[in-house]
Amino acid sequence: MSERAIVLVVLSAFLHASWNIFSKSSGDPISFLLRALAFSALLYAPLFVWMQFHVHYPPVVAGCLLGSGICAGVYFFCLGKAYHHGRVSVAYPVARSFPILVVMFGGFFLSEYPNAQGTAGVLLVVAGCFVLPWERFVRGPEGFCLANYHNRSVFWALGAAALTSAYSLLDKIAAASMAAGADCTVLEKINYVYLQNLIAWGAAAVCVRVARYRVVPVARRRAFLCGAIFLVSYTLILLALATDPVAYVVSFRQLSIVLGTLVSMFWIERSFSWPRVVGVGMIFAGVVLVGLA
Repeated sequence: MSERAIVLVVLSAFLHASWNIFSKSSGDPISFLLRALAFSALLYAPLFVWMQFHVHYPPVVAGCLLGSGICAGVYFFCLGKAYHHGRVSVAYPVARSFPILVVMFGGFFLSEYPNAQGTAGVLLVVAGCFVLPWERFVRGPEGFCLANYHNRSVFWALGAAALTSAYSLLDKIAAASMAAGADCTVLEKINYVYLQNLIAWGAAAVCVRVARYRVVPVARRRAFLCGAIFLVSYTLILLALATDPVAYVVSFRQLSIVLGTLVSMFWIERSFSWPRVVGVGMIFAGVVLVGLA
């Protein structure tokens, strides 16, 4: 990865971990994320209207945008359900720990095959996430046990992981197409992420309605802050995707797993676990390998 991409992805990881912590500590993650998406749409509406006179997307970018927005909306719903049924220090890493899917998809569709070091880093990230649910290094409910992986929280987190892989691949195709244009600017990418959030808001609202989920009031200030973070966080990723392989960008972004897990253990759950520390260490080592590949 280039130094520019590393800086962009690290900044995005900090922002991404912050809004996930806010959503879990809100009391009702689904209601909070839905409100944050709504605030994101309202907050950037004036800038969006102004940008329409300066940007134009080819059909391939428009198609990727629609698909990516729908995937992102369903992802937010799945992530909220995962947080509702489990701990963020487990659900969040599972949801963010499947860059191996992006590696496979990226290699198949984009001919972006990572080298041996990059592949080792991705596998180390996934292995670290496998250890995270353990409380102790034993066999049984507190350690290695199928129940720690076969539950509602992990089920929804895996759904979120698959959707992350899907919209990351679509965004890579869109970013590459925009970069190939004659007038590629940051405004195009900001506009893309805004529209993605807008479509995601609609898709998440449909999921909530179909599931007959009761939306409850949430802290407006935190939701407003997260709405602002959404756009900035993913715009940084889109800028990195324009120049660097999708497998490396998405894998290195898993630095947010380290941040989210540690903050969750010490701030929200107040429960220390050595296996989780080891798992976080493995994830960090994998992220470094990917970043240096």
